[in-house]
Amino acid sequence: MRSALAVSMLVVAATTPLAGQAIQGVWKPVEVVVDSGPARGRHTTDVQPGFLVFTKRHYSMMFVQGFAPRPVPGDSATAEQVALLFIPFTANAGTYQRSDTTITFTPTVAKHPAVMAGGPFTLQVRVKGETLWARGAPGTAPAQQWTWVRVERP
Repeated sequence: MRSALAVSMLVVAATTPLAGQAIQGVWKPVEVVVDSGPARGRHTTDVQPGFLVFTKRHYSMMFVQGFAPRPVPGDSATAEQVALLFIPFTANAGTYQRSDTTITFTPTVAKHPAVMAGGPFTLQVRVKGETLWARGAPGTAPAQQWTWVRVERP
């Protein structure tokens, strides 16, 4: 009887996704590795703020790209100077589908209209416990790998 129970538990555990592999929750970036270009290398202390939020079917992402804080514009900043502050800022939300190691995002709303018009995009991901690693679709340049940590579970 004990061995039958143990085998049953192993079968259930083997066929059920691990709770630590669930993607739902709120994540923040803690590391970015850039493969080439002037920012090449591993960045940990200069990663800019951001959040990636996953619910059961929807996502929202907002983060600052690059490795330098954006300056606060002065009262006399021109429209062009203020506009430049928004270039490294990524913001979009919509639905997603996860299939093994791929997440396909379909933006519904985005800071940049081209992101909404461009259709779905994918990231290669791996989740272990409270850490999520993501890499852009092949062919994106420069290639980057992001490490995010979960800051809140649903």
